[in-house]
Amino acid sequence: MHQNRYSATAVILALVAVALLAGCQDSRAHRQFDLAQKLHSQGAYLEAIRNWETILASWPKSASADLALHRIGRTYYVELDQPDRSLDAFARLVKNYPQSAYAPQDQVLITQIYRSQRQYAKALAEYYRFLQMFPDDPKTAELWHDMVTCLFEVGEYQAMRTQAQGLIKKFPDSLYARDCVFWTGESYYLDKNYEKAIAKFKEYLDKYPDGPMAYKSWLSMARAVEEDDRLEEAIKLYQELLQRFPNDRIIQSRLAAAQRRYQNRFGSTK
Repeated sequence: MHQNRYSATAVILALVAVALLAGCQDSRAHRQFDLAQKLHSQGAYLEAIRNWETILASWPKSASADLALHRIGRTYYVELDQPDRSLDAFARLVKNYPQSAYAPQDQVLITQIYRSQRQYAKALAEYYRFLQMFPDDPKTAELWHDMVTCLFEVGEYQAMRTQAQGLIKKFPDSLYARDCVFWTGESYYLDKNYEKAIAKFKEYLDKYPDGPMAYKSWLSMARAVEEDDRLEEAIKLYQELLQRFPNDRIIQSRLAAAQRRYQNRFGSTK
């Protein structure tokens, strides 16, 4: 009976000691963080980073640790213009503190840095990582759309269409889903699958007649019809577009080119 009481007391004392130690570490880490913040505000960026790194080395489990690592990455990225070092800090945060409130936004920054450097393979890998780690984050639809456009830029059209369809399925009412319909049409056009391209542009115009990609969808649809060698239909579409946008030089140029092609082939204007 007494032995059980002593054991319970020992456990309680141990828990109290752990709590006191954690509180002490948090307090010391917090003071170190405030010092780093002060140095940062004075423009002493490298000294600030050294103080934040002290927190990570001495009190990696403190409440200030993830924010310190986030501030290191941001300082390298914004104030010191050293993206490679910022990438290292952001990657450490995502790996070591995946539950941190800063992990999703730092993962976003990783994708943006790689894409700005035209390291598309690495950017795409980081987009996939974001979707796997933070599927319910408020920025998931936006990052998914960024991945779709990145795949489009590098010419991975089949993978792009697969991801676009996944985004549309999960976020059917988002602005990003709407844009994916247009980009899917563009990818089919570049694959010279004009029938499917036209169908996607029509889908966009039927669903979103006043959408931000409506003009481009009209123009791309007419272009796809022309490339499909349906010159008479393409000319009619360009003429309809010219009524909507009478001063548009792109449409004027496309119409004139289609009419010349028609005349060269059939010996008369349309």
